[in-house]
Amino acid sequence: MGNLLTKEKNDVEHAKQYYEKVLEYHPDNAIAINNIGAAFMEHKDYEGALPFLKRALAIDDSYANSYYGLGLCYYKLGKIEDAFKTCHKGALKSSDRPENPAVREELVKLYLTVAKDYADKTNYLNVWKGIKDELEAVDHVNIRIIEDKSLNVHAKMEYAPLHAAKEHAIRYNPEKDFVEHLFIHEMMHLKMAQQATKANRGKAVVSSEATRAAFKRRYQKFMQKTHSHIPASELNKVISGLADGLGLQLMNCPLDLLVEHLIYKDYQIARPIQMLSLFHMEQDNINAVKQAAQNGFFPKEIIYANKVMNIVTSMHFKDMYGINLIGQYHPTKQEFEHAKDLYDEFKAYLDTYKAGDEYEMLEYFVQSFNMEDLVEIIDESQVTAGMKADLSMKSDIKDLAEDAMSEEDVDAANAQFALNHQDGADPAETMMMSMYMLGAMEYFDTLSSHDVHRIAIEIAMVGVTGIDPKKKYSIKSIPDKEFGGYQFLAYYYVSWARAIPEKLNALGLPFSKAYETALQMYNAKHGKQ
Repeated sequence: MGNLLTKEKNDVEHAKQYYEKVLEYHPDNAIAINNIGAAFMEHKDYEGALPFLKRALAIDDSYANSYYGLGLCYYKLGKIEDAFKTCHKGALKSSDRPENPAVREELVKLYLTVAKDYADKTNYLNVWKGIKDELEAVDHVNIRIIEDKSLNVHAKMEYAPLHAAKEHAIRYNPEKDFVEHLFIHEMMHLKMAQQATKANRGKAVVSSEATRAAFKRRYQKFMQKTHSHIPASELNKVISGLADGLGLQLMNCPLDLLVEHLIYKDYQIARPIQMLSLFHMEQDNINAVKQAAQNGFFPKEIIYANKVMNIVTSMHFKDMYGINLIGQYHPTKQEFEHAKDLYDEFKAYLDTYKAGDEYEMLEYFVQSFNMEDLVEIIDESQVTAGMKADLSMKSDIKDLAEDAMSEEDVDAANAQFALNHQDGADPAETMMMSMYMLGAMEYFDTLSSHDVHRIAIEIAMVGVTGIDPKKKYSIKSIPDKEFGGYQFLAYYYVSWARAIPEKLNALGLPFSKAYETALQMYNAKHGKQ
């Protein structure tokens, strides 16, 4: 009767009499109390609805209708933080009811809307600056923030001890969605790395010739048979890229679980943007898993590992934000049980976690897929020593990336070259350089970021004495290859654009127009915007 009077007769006052009569006999009836709140909401009296909806939840904290109603009231009243917290709690604790089976779906829609509004109103610049100051105080090493629109990912962190650098670096692509979350994500990677180093348990996951060779032994025959139409040289690039991609996912899945846990636990202000970002990643992952299973491009072992790791990530998202998307992966029993085992391992580590444990967990993940030979985990000190050796190829240049490219050190020959070759002035030269640069981009795609960095340094050392377009050049980092002068300059420019972009302009090379053209061709070829 109360519902009929409210909805059909628009008679809230008499409807309340029926609701209140129910409460005389059943004062703990959450449905009746919720309906009184809903009656107020029908007439846009959101303040009047609040006490009834809160009382209903105090009686039954699994009632989705009350969470939805309370969240909507807060949202309509402009209390965005309260609305988000209510939707968050509701997503975690509420259950479906036969009287309103669609309310959970409506709650999630409201949840996403509220999260977006909350994120839009939050100054995340101040958030990550605060985290930056916090982390710089840990090891007294500056964190360089680098905008890089060429990044394929949202952001990435370069830990100073692993790059023989004076500063940590976080590169981010401002054109990507939810970059605020991914930026904080990389900060948490840095935080974990600092803690592991301090505990003398620092490790690094590297892609090496050994891991690529192991990958080829396993999968080259499959790739050659499945993709016989691809030329051998191109197929090798595909195989190397696939090897690096698998290694990256094997590393990122367990480490990212800890990273997202840190954000969720220690930086609650970031929860709205974290939730939105992870939700959209889930959509991308679900589509990617579906496509991988359909197109037959990858070996079954890799498809299986990729799917299981994405399900693990989805389990974590469900536990944090109450949105269950696991079923959309359509896991088999084996896939689900494997993912559950890995996720249970992660939760077990949370109970006793100490700095550096993430690498033990990583080993557990890798071993569970029988892929130990495809991932190399080494002590941090080994990486540091190797990279320092690379950077000390000339004793008179200790830190070329930081010091050698100041105005005082630019060679007169390079300065004269720049004068004689104005940027983009000669269309034929610009197009020639663009083609050479495109070739360099394709070649660097087959290498690790460390290898590209080493090449950039070695070419720059040659460049200190001047590069003559009419001469031939070679470097140790690219054996058995002789470069013409223009091609060498193209590799010079592209290697620094990728490895040390913040110092690119200091090179004084007049090829920005050629690089823009090459980048457009590269992106078009690879379906990127």
